[in-house]
Amino acid sequence: MHFTLKLSAVAVLLALSGCQSSDDSTPGDVNLRLMETSDVHSNLLSFDYYQNKRDDSLGLARTALLIKQARDENGNNLLIDNGDLIQGTPLSDYVFSQYKGDPDYLTKSAGHPAIKVLNELKYDVGNLGNHEFNYGLEFLAKTLSGASYQVVNANVFDGNTLKRDSDGKVDWDAMPQHFKPYVLLDRQVKDANGKMQTIKVGVLGMNPPQILQWDKHNLEGKVVVADMVETAEHYIPEMHAKGADLVIIAAHSGITGTPQEPLMENAAIYLAQVKGLDALLLGHAHKAFPGEYPDIEKVDNKTGKIAGVPAVMPGVTGNHLGIIDLKLTYQDGRWQVADSHSELRKVKVLPSGEEDQGVVNLIQTVHDETIEWLSLPIGKLTAPIHSFFSVAQDDASIQIVSDAQLWHVEQVKADCLKQNGLNCGLKEDLPVLSAAAPFRGGRNGPNDYTWVQAGDISGRNVADLYVFPNTLQVVKVDGATVKEWLEKSAVQYRQIDPNSDQAQWLVVDDFRPYNLDAIKGVSYEVDVTQPARYNQDGKKVSDSQRISQLTYNGKAIDPKQNFYVVTNNYRASGGGSFPGINGQALVHEDPMETREVLSAYVKDLSDKKSAGFEVKVDNNWHLKPLPAKTKVYFYSSPNPEVEKLAGPTLKRVEGVVANDPKFANHAVYQLLGQ
Repeated sequence: MHFTLKLSAVAVLLALSGCQSSDDSTPGDVNLRLMETSDVHSNLLSFDYYQNKRDDSLGLARTALLIKQARDENGNNLLIDNGDLIQGTPLSDYVFSQYKGDPDYLTKSAGHPAIKVLNELKYDVGNLGNHEFNYGLEFLAKTLSGASYQVVNANVFDGNTLKRDSDGKVDWDAMPQHFKPYVLLDRQVKDANGKMQTIKVGVLGMNPPQILQWDKHNLEGKVVVADMVETAEHYIPEMHAKGADLVIIAAHSGITGTPQEPLMENAAIYLAQVKGLDALLLGHAHKAFPGEYPDIEKVDNKTGKIAGVPAVMPGVTGNHLGIIDLKLTYQDGRWQVADSHSELRKVKVLPSGEEDQGVVNLIQTVHDETIEWLSLPIGKLTAPIHSFFSVAQDDASIQIVSDAQLWHVEQVKADCLKQNGLNCGLKEDLPVLSAAAPFRGGRNGPNDYTWVQAGDISGRNVADLYVFPNTLQVVKVDGATVKEWLEKSAVQYRQIDPNSDQAQWLVVDDFRPYNLDAIKGVSYEVDVTQPARYNQDGKKVSDSQRISQLTYNGKAIDPKQNFYVVTNNYRASGGGSFPGINGQALVHEDPMETREVLSAYVKDLSDKKSAGFEVKVDNNWHLKPLPAKTKVYFYSSPNPEVEKLAGPTLKRVEGVVANDPKFANHAVYQLLGQ
């Protein structure tokens, strides 16, 4: 991974320039710099709203300094954001809460703060990510109306059916685009001879088709989404026909080596192979490229090329600026990419505390209002809640969410039964289970853990416990599906060899804590010595079983018994590719967001126990104990206070080298075998 400063960047540009022809009629070479941010998730300042303190490892106000430095090095540049911009912090939730109370809020406040920051930094283009759709199309439209830069997205269309012709090809002309698919920018650039040249740069935007599952309640019947590769194959020739010298794809998509299939979520390798593409800007996976990916076929993690095409992915929360330097040569009557250099610049190279003051001044007011909004107490805790060890054992951060979901749905079900099921999906007197996951499980850095300390509990803490603006939903499934649900959840673990005395890591490299569901209301054991039954994409890969001793009410679960399972809209509509959970089993869509349910539950507990309450963990699941000689490690927070919270089966260890550079700044804990 390149954490490059100004001097080395200049050297790169000189190296790319080479020797120039003395023929004044031929344009000299041009060095064009592409700069990318992605997955900022409304981390606009270097501030952790959950812990109410500064965090210099993130924030677009710090990335802005890297942007200005990169611009100073090369005046021939484009700045592009690749989505997941307007959701992700309590600040974005505060803005949406104000909008819900007053639909004119964005107008009165001169626009969404994230959009105002991109305007301030003079972005050229913005693509959309999947989380742009979390608050609905109306809010998104009003938010984007304030953008002074071009917004693109090519594979989202109005309508409820993806229309195809008799040959099975998408009928592009029969479907209106919901957004502008691409832009063609005429850029005035200076060549190596000091002369100005005009280069037409096309930027095409892509979004994962899974938004139709993840935000079904916002999008169903309103838009359809086409395959990213199929869309690129259609539009890139059109862009060249309209004069594009260069074509760039901004794809809110990650990198995977799995075989190509329709409607892929992470399609980078196959997008890179579309003819006519010159550069690929990536995101969505919250990882850094080059740097944090293994070398798989067609992916060069060192040079930052995919199928020979220069590419970059700039991490998450504004912690990196992605840069692709293209050396362009005028040949055969057009500009062509002769060479390239991909790199990442990390905000950590900046002096601590430095931020772009223009950005700070722009959003200081809404930042202060967010802090005040989050600080209002709604209850009192007598014991802390945290997710530091959630991958290894049951914990209170999952328990309180599950308890709140059960509390709410039991009330809804009781009301439904009183009305004899009229206009209600919960018309059967079935047992209710509750599924929840440790959303803050360390995936996004060493501070990415829930920690609500004893004392007053506020809106900030609720946001810490439940970071997504999901709505509560209920599915009806049988006991066999509950078992497979848990098997799919368990793919987050590696297979452990119990007979080895070598170091082994508990979670997979592509660990997704939001897919590590625990289901309350049943009891079970997870045997990580067995192979996974599914892969991350939900495909069955073995007949093995990691889930054992699965019981309900103290008896082995009946595969045919039906249950209601409370979950969120992401999971109920198929998010995470859990077997049997694809929108067909949905029986209740609650009008309340899960965070609203959680807040109401906390207030109810506090009313009943004014002196404070404690969340009692029921420990309904556990990892099957391993032999004492087995060395199994997992990551957690490096905060020394965390070690005091570890139970007798966990031990912090020093001197263990991280198996993934992404976790280099985490602490390492060992599971103590028996």
